[in-house]
Amino acid sequence: MRRRIKENTFIKNITIMMSGTVFAQVLNILSAPLLTRLYVPEDFGVFAYYTSILSVLTVMMTLKYETAIVLPKSDRDASNLLLLSMMITTIIALFILMIISISGSYISKIFGATDLIKWLWFMPISALLVGLNNTFEFWSTRNKAYSHITSSKVLRSVSVTTMQISGGIGRFGATGLIIGQMAGQFISSCFLMYMTWKESKMEIVRSFERRSMMDVMKRYRDFPLFSCSQSLVNSISQNAAPFILGFFYGSTVVGYYAIALKLISLPASIVSESVRQVFFQKVSSLHNEGKRLSNSLIKMTLYLGLTAIIPSIILLFFAPILFCIFLGENWYEAGQYSSLLVIWLFFSFINQPSIAVIQVLLKQRILLLYEVTLFICRVLAMILVAFNYSSVISIAAYSVIGAVFNAMLVLSVIIYTMNKEKME
Repeated sequence: MRRRIKENTFIKNITIMMSGTVFAQVLNILSAPLLTRLYVPEDFGVFAYYTSILSVLTVMMTLKYETAIVLPKSDRDASNLLLLSMMITTIIALFILMIISISGSYISKIFGATDLIKWLWFMPISALLVGLNNTFEFWSTRNKAYSHITSSKVLRSVSVTTMQISGGIGRFGATGLIIGQMAGQFISSCFLMYMTWKESKMEIVRSFERRSMMDVMKRYRDFPLFSCSQSLVNSISQNAAPFILGFFYGSTVVGYYAIALKLISLPASIVSESVRQVFFQKVSSLHNEGKRLSNSLIKMTLYLGLTAIIPSIILLFFAPILFCIFLGENWYEAGQYSSLLVIWLFFSFINQPSIAVIQVLLKQRILLLYEVTLFICRVLAMILVAFNYSSVISIAAYSVIGAVFNAMLVLSVIIYTMNKEKME
């Protein structure tokens, strides 16, 4: 009876998380046909450069200490991890600002995106907001305040969509897309910080102690040493494609790729974002209680696989046609890219439980080695293919390599977890 109650609670929490994510992603999907008619592929190409650089920066903002907030048994330790993450985020944001003020123009030339020079000044602000947002999301996850996360996602999606459509109507080009994203980040972060302060300020303030903060910083040092490094390599691996495509094929291809990846990943993120946070909290509790993880890992992996298989098959064969109908005939090439990227995204989608288990078991070193190997293979394959073949073949190589590596990761974690439990 107790087990059934826990399962029902788990499903209920995922449902709460998904409700906001569904609304946000449906809004993104519905706005896509309008945005693709208000902006040209080159605008999305510039926007892809900006978001790619930002994605790499934001991985480092908390050194991944925010992920550890869910793990401690003690609320005092969790509060100190929250404060530590906020402090690190602020310091790194100031460091990014200093680097940009010294060599912003040089950085723009390195990336081959001179149009981004004026927007580099907004990078520290955006990175700070994302770092704080992630920190307070994990605090909410620990306290099972999933409705706060849901509301923040709705607010962010509405803000981004409204601002980007307004920017498109005003013919601001890529500027409208970038400002829209920043507005969403700001509103979402402010909401989560307000709710946390409103409900937990006394607990957080009373828990602060310099010695305790140093203790949790040392205890969870694997997160900055390995988890952060792994996430950084993963982010560079996933965001290297726009720069490689831009170098060999031009910004228009980058725009097609950006739209393809955005729209094809939206349905998956409806489930994966919610499952990742709720499942991470669940396996953390199971591990703290000394219970088996393999059953939950296998069940959740199978659930995600069954959820994604039919949409993936549809996109694999019909994405180009659907893109023409949905976005217009000019976006047929983006549909071709989507039919290839879905191969990688399917396996990336089902590996979320495995990554959660690796983090709970503090095996970040393995994940780091995996990401480094994947990154090297992906980048080398894309560059070698790009010298002799079209952008379609280059993206196909990128996707297939990602799919193979993700499938191997899922199988390896399941086998390792089952063997570990047999030995205990």
